[in-house]
Amino acid sequence: MKTNRLAVAGAAALLTSACGYGIKASSDYDHSVNFASYRTFSVMKGNSCGNPLSDQRIAADVTSALTSKGWREVPEGEAQAAVVVHTSTKTKHTYSTFYDGWNGWGWRRRGWGGFTSATTYEQDYKVGTVVVDIFDAKSKEAIWHGTATGVLSGNAQENARIDDNAIAKMFASFPPGTSAASSARR
Repeated sequence: MKTNRLAVAGAAALLTSACGYGIKASSDYDHSVNFASYRTFSVMKGNSCGNPLSDQRIAADVTSALTSKGWREVPEGEAQAAVVVHTSTKTKHTYSTFYDGWNGWGWRRRGWGGFTSATTYEQDYKVGTVVVDIFDAKSKEAIWHGTATGVLSGNAQENARIDDNAIAKMFASFPPGTSAASSARR
């Protein structure tokens, strides 16, 4: 019986934590900037999530997203835009309570009964955030800011897929003011 409860608790915790991985992406930009005048960029490292492989994958995904929009990566001194990629994680908790049997409050053969024993399980999971800031390389002024949350799962292969989806979602309407951005908003 105790094994069944542990199996149910584990399954519920996995389902609960899996629901926490819905990617939410948003972006903001300087509305006075003409993004059509930018064609080159360089990527700079920002804050790390503590996993250099994940940081590298995310930076590569950002580079891929920008090159797919017609921008070209060049050395830092030659770039029109500086792209800074920040990643971070924090641990969140879920709690699941399971009751033994079907003996909650209610009528029993010998009269009214009370709660039976309950077991609460705590499940930790990591939540990741990616922040991408784009600056004008000459003026050092921010021109675009994007965030994606819910970017980690329990294993490396899944993280790579989620990272790619998060960056694609973040850059869906990039660059602002172009036909690609207009069609992504519809």
